[in-house]
Amino acid sequence: MSNISLAAKAVRSAVAGVLAAASFNVMAAPVNTWAFEIDSGFTSFAPQGGVTGSQFNPTFNPGAPSLLSWGTSPNGPSSLGVGASTQGHFQGNVSTNGPLVPTVQVIHTNNQIAGVTLDIATLSDRIILTRTSPLPTGSPLPLSLNFDINFQETDNQVPLANCVVSSSPTACNDIFVIDVAGAGFNPANNTLTQPFSYEGDNYTAVLSIAGLGPLPAAVCADAGAAPGCIGFTTIEDQTNTFQVSLGILFEPPSTVPEPASLGLVGLAMLGLGVSRRRRTGN
Repeated sequence: MSNISLAAKAVRSAVAGVLAAASFNVMAAPVNTWAFEIDSGFTSFAPQGGVTGSQFNPTFNPGAPSLLSWGTSPNGPSSLGVGASTQGHFQGNVSTNGPLVPTVQVIHTNNQIAGVTLDIATLSDRIILTRTSPLPTGSPLPLSLNFDINFQETDNQVPLANCVVSSSPTACNDIFVIDVAGAGFNPANNTLTQPFSYEGDNYTAVLSIAGLGPLPAAVCADAGAAPGCIGFTTIEDQTNTFQVSLGILFEPPSTVPEPASLGLVGLAMLGLGVSRRRRTGN
């Protein structure tokens, strides 16, 4: 066999290897199911005097409360809890590209109070994801989110017609403005999104909080926030419950070969062309 034939054979083998590698990258199977653990706790809040924390998370930022309480009323204090019934801890399973799975609940007990009220707080969340399918079980991956909360305890003596939340059944809805560090906001379905990579593939964690969405400019302004803020409002004299749900989306890789692969294929094809020209010249 001539040197030219051997070179052509080697080039063909290189092309086959490159194409096989590209095919493998495109067809790599994503994670099917995940185990998850969510830990929540208020890592800061103000004012310190008059607002008290309880239901402390035992594992996340040890000592971070999952429940804040403030003020006095005949019905007790107002409070804000995130998974407080389980001390801010929750665990479960979620399928990639499957339905969102209910996790913890955000609960605001909104009483018409006297005394000090909550002003601001930071809720820190840690989500640990672990591949459970396909087996064997994968390595844990931690994700972090920080929710900066600006709270407005509204004046309950204002006539209902003057409340900035026009749907208030009782004067006036309290206002929560949420700013999330480490996540984007999808206005199409009012979800929070955080892209991440796991075992060479790209995914997006989707967090849905029932009731969360863009607030009218007047509501943002009443809470001291800029127009375009997101959050929710809560009804007076009620326990307001908002379900939090988690989903995982797989982001398919591009079908366009990566630049390095393109370069290798180009060089290989060039080599084939050279070998053909040499054989023609002979």
